[in-house]
Amino acid sequence: MTISPKKSWLALIVAALPLGAVAGDMGTVFTQVGTNGVGLGYAASVDEDWAVRGVLSGYNQAFTGDIGDFGPGSNLNVKLDLSSAQIVADWYPMGDGFRVSGGAVFNNNKISISGVGQVDGVATTVNAEVKMSDGVSPYLGVGYSSKPKYAKGFGVTFDLGVMFQNPKATIVQQANLTATNVANETAELQNAMNKLKNMPVFAVGISYSF
Repeated sequence: MTISPKKSWLALIVAALPLGAVAGDMGTVFTQVGTNGVGLGYAASVDEDWAVRGVLSGYNQAFTGDIGDFGPGSNLNVKLDLSSAQIVADWYPMGDGFRVSGGAVFNNNKISISGVGQVDGVATTVNAEVKMSDGVSPYLGVGYSSKPKYAKGFGVTFDLGVMFQNPKATIVQQANLTATNVANETAELQNAMNKLKNMPVFAVGISYSF
């Protein structure tokens, strides 16, 4: 039986979060909106100043138009598919809601491009994909939320950080393209995507603590 990546991520988060039970609290559930999409998560304290937090995020958006990467007059369908799972440790160094966070994002975010355009100056059918990372993307950031150990009722959450990812661009070769055409265009697309290696992460949300 094959286990899907999404189910694997969920299993990792579920396995890690019970560590918070040693603090004796019921934890915090939260929802958020940010650069990784719409997220649903759970946080629990490990001790007075530390908590562990997991988030599942996703979002899909498609649009059609002319994008500069594949020549003027291109008519392309672009699909943004955000799908990720994050698990982090939160340190509250000041005794209040300010936190410093570090962990990992199991990153399956990708962009798919299809339609009619130019590849290395040759008019053709375009079929390309950018996968934002193969595997795990380390994460570092700061933020704010009530400590799960002491919080009760509704609250707010905020995160600002950086996800260190490794984008990979691929273009499917068509019959009227040479290997050189594909290699040249792939290199240009890869160079553009390399600017996202250090991806800013921003999220805001609401929480409820038990």
